[in-house]
Amino acid sequence: MWGLCKAHTSYCSSHIISESKLLNLIKNDLQAMIKKSVKVERLYGIAEKKVKSLHSSLAKQLKCVEREIDKLNKQFNSLLTLHSEGALTTEQFKQQNERLANQLQELANQKTEMTASVTLKKDTTEQLQAFKQEIDRITRLDIDDEQVLKQILHRLVHSIEVHEGEKVKIHYNLSPSV
Repeated sequence: MWGLCKAHTSYCSSHIISESKLLNLIKNDLQAMIKKSVKVERLYGIAEKKVKSLHSSLAKQLKCVEREIDKLNKQFNSLLTLHSEGALTTEQFKQQNERLANQLQELANQKTEMTASVTLKKDTTEQLQAFKQEIDRITRLDIDDEQVLKQILHRLVHSIEVHEGEKVKIHYNLSPSV
């Protein structure tokens, strides 16, 4: 139970409110303030843009790697042509071929990693839905740990006045706490 009569050091039954009722009043008040000031849909839009931007960036990087692979394959074909025409010795061909093979292997590994990332990023609807649910849970002040919720409320609430008939006036701490 919360409430003290201003002029006395004992509880006054006309100035008492249950903790659960007070908690609900504060949560409802804060939720109303959040709804007025936080544009959740805008936040969702920003998150979706970031996901799309990341996907686009990965796709561009993947195309760049694919172009490099094509370039190295053309170099190999040119090298093979030069060797078959006798312009390169077998030793020169082996050295150049080994260098190209190593570069191709590195690029193939990069391509495999990027392809896996692009595939994972394509299915972002579930991730965005989970993000939206978490934001919704926070804006509703639906915090599972009661101690954490109480700490948050203690930082936000400066004082509470309980008047007769369970009328409550909540004073919020509007100065930043350190």
